[in-house]
Amino acid sequence: MAFQLDIRTLVYLFIFGNLFTALLISYYRLHFPRDTASTLFIAAKWLQVVYWSSILLWAAVPHYIAIPLSNFLILAGGGLEIAALLLMMGLLGRKAKLYYWTITICSVISFCIVVLFFNSPNMRVATTSLWVIMFVIYPAYRLTANRAGSPLQRLMGFIFYAFAAAMLIRSMAALLLESDMGALTPNMPQYLYFMGMFFLLVVGTAAFILLSNEHTYEKLKRIATYDGLTGILGRRTFMLEAELKLALAVKKRDFFSLLLLDLDHFKSVNDTHGHEAGDTVLQDFVLVLQNHLGSSDLFGRVGGEEFAVMLYGLDEEESGHKAERLRAAVKEEAADFTNPGGYTVSIGIVTVLPDSLTSLNMLYKLSDRALYQAKQQGRNRVVRSR
Repeated sequence: MAFQLDIRTLVYLFIFGNLFTALLISYYRLHFPRDTASTLFIAAKWLQVVYWSSILLWAAVPHYIAIPLSNFLILAGGGLEIAALLLMMGLLGRKAKLYYWTITICSVISFCIVVLFFNSPNMRVATTSLWVIMFVIYPAYRLTANRAGSPLQRLMGFIFYAFAAAMLIRSMAALLLESDMGALTPNMPQYLYFMGMFFLLVVGTAAFILLSNEHTYEKLKRIATYDGLTGILGRRTFMLEAELKLALAVKKRDFFSLLLLDLDHFKSVNDTHGHEAGDTVLQDFVLVLQNHLGSSDLFGRVGGEEFAVMLYGLDEEESGHKAERLRAAVKEEAADFTNPGGYTVSIGIVTVLPDSLTSLNMLYKLSDRALYQAKQQGRNRVVRSR
């Protein structure tokens, strides 16, 4: 009888726990733009509130209504919560959606078969438990196998694995040990299952909030790292990366080159054809250069129409040839660019064999001075600073 009381007490805890979580996340998101992941997570919590409440009403509702409804609610609530977590981490792709649609349909069909032809408490518990395993095993695998994932994501993956193991024990106990085992039957496997559910409730809520903050941080980090229009490094990140490369060149006594590139007459493009056409020119220019730069070259946007390239390990002659190839490639490939027409680029370049006194700021000023000379000499050319 004590076990029965403990289980019913846990059911009440689940009701108020999910209710509190739904209200907490709803209030938390009032101060932020609405996103799909939070909406799914809140909906999942409300479904779980209804599910746990429905269990307490089984005695007052016909079983042919209460049992299918309760199982639908727990699978729908759990599925939405998992979908919210996967969406938050960018793992809810087409294959994941197809997987969940498939197991959802199969779980409904199999449960209907069990209710119609094998309608016993233990068969219902075992069937539901096995399908819950299918729901949680996918995120468990994706989160632990994702090498780019954070430690928090991998921890969530192992928690899902642990919950799947608990559901497997519950299913085996229903099939092999307890022929009359129902949803509220007081035995040790059930008690462990409810304790696991309570643990998942607490950890899942905390993980969602932490993952949400982690996702926001990564988004802000991308914004700070990459230029929003062209997708290449922004000025601050380019300079930081170039500083590291310069320090390496000093240590290994390798050549270091810095190029500043400026699109010719870009202001007239914006004035004549509009800023949308100007944005298109910048994006096209970046694609042209990316096709002619190597994996070890740094490329960043350091101003409106001004870009920087860092070349490592190339001497004056080699870096000069590469700069000229970049200029020629822009002229050639941009000649066919019809919106708003062809364009050219001027390049200032400096190459040094750096020592401990060489600073990136000094090299930037030298290449900027060379770029100014290229503009003064008629544009569409490479000028080297000496």
